[in-house]
Amino acid sequence: MTGRERIRALLAGRAIDRVANGLGGCETAGMHLLAYENLKKVLGLDDPGCRMYTFMTNAVFEPAVLKAIGGDLIVLNSRMCPSRLWGPGAVEQWKDQRLWGRTFQVPVAWNFADEADGSTRWLNYGMRCPPGGIYFAREPAATGAPLPDMADQPSPDDFHPAHELPEEMLREMETAARWLHENTDLAICCGESVHDLQLSPGGTLAWWMRLASERQACHDFLAKAVEASLAQIRQVHQAVGGYCEMMAVAHDLGDRRGVTMGPDLWREIYLPHYRDWFAGWHARTDMKIMLHACGSMCDILGDLIECGLDIFNPVQVSARGMSAPELAARFGEKLIFYGGALDAVVTPPGTPDEAVYEQAAGVIRAFAGGRGYLFAGTHNIPGDTPPGHLKAILRAFDDAARGGAV
Repeated sequence: MTGRERIRALLAGRAIDRVANGLGGCETAGMHLLAYENLKKVLGLDDPGCRMYTFMTNAVFEPAVLKAIGGDLIVLNSRMCPSRLWGPGAVEQWKDQRLWGRTFQVPVAWNFADEADGSTRWLNYGMRCPPGGIYFAREPAATGAPLPDMADQPSPDDFHPAHELPEEMLREMETAARWLHENTDLAICCGESVHDLQLSPGGTLAWWMRLASERQACHDFLAKAVEASLAQIRQVHQAVGGYCEMMAVAHDLGDRRGVTMGPDLWREIYLPHYRDWFAGWHARTDMKIMLHACGSMCDILGDLIECGLDIFNPVQVSARGMSAPELAARFGEKLIFYGGALDAVVTPPGTPDEAVYEQAAGVIRAFAGGRGYLFAGTHNIPGDTPPGHLKAILRAFDDAARGGAV
């Protein structure tokens, strides 16, 4: 099977010849640039390309690297990236940039400045990488900031999310999707492109306060977001639906303990809108729904499945109730799990390589016998991940792949 054939069969519920490999296949299943450079060394690849395409500093997985790891899925685009990833004219949209003492490529629109203290500022986003750090983050907020004035919060009547995506964006997506379809045999994931339900009108703290105190207003905001998203999904389908097997959306609802707002409040506020959103999605396109949600999601995964969720990422196995055997027992026959093979919380840099292998192999074994599994780490693999850990998870995947049909 080619990667495209394997993913299509997996999504259709048909038997496949081996575990599917989604490493690098979306914005939240890849690697930090430094880990990606180590991956190429582990593979013995002399591939000069190393492009950073999100604020998370993760690398674009090039086709040569995907071939070497047995990858089946490639990311088409991301609204986090102002440059096109693939196709005619894409190379001109990237430039060299020194970061962490090495030269990478970044979109031409991104600008960085080195400071006297050894830090690096990302001028476009007001982010900073401290001396010796490997990630950019916003400066911490001042302590003692006043609570938001709830009498002066935006009204749902004034909320008008865009129903149309820019035509230039759609045409660039179409060009890139056609190029990938014609020049690779990989399945294609449309990256995060449309409105999702991660709303915070008036700011995050004000939104959380409104979830508890002004619930009808929250329903009104979310209903408008769903309407706008479905209009955009129709456009994306017209542009790339014939090429892409799935599309990514995100909503980081959880922390390590559970759904941050609690499952009951989530069901009251969000569940009816997820039901409308996913039903409308499936009515408009054959692209499967891939939802990224960090943290412990075990309490509401059943609800999301009933809404129509197809693929769940990143599978934070270190969070409560999120071990692969637990998830497989509860939801394995109803959902495709995407990730979990390397969770830096339970396998930090000092972990022995063999323990990393056993963790990855256990995740693969747990999920491969159910509805389906896409191999990848939990979220993007950190930049300080030892090369031995990368070898270990690839060995676990290879051993599972040699095990035959799943």
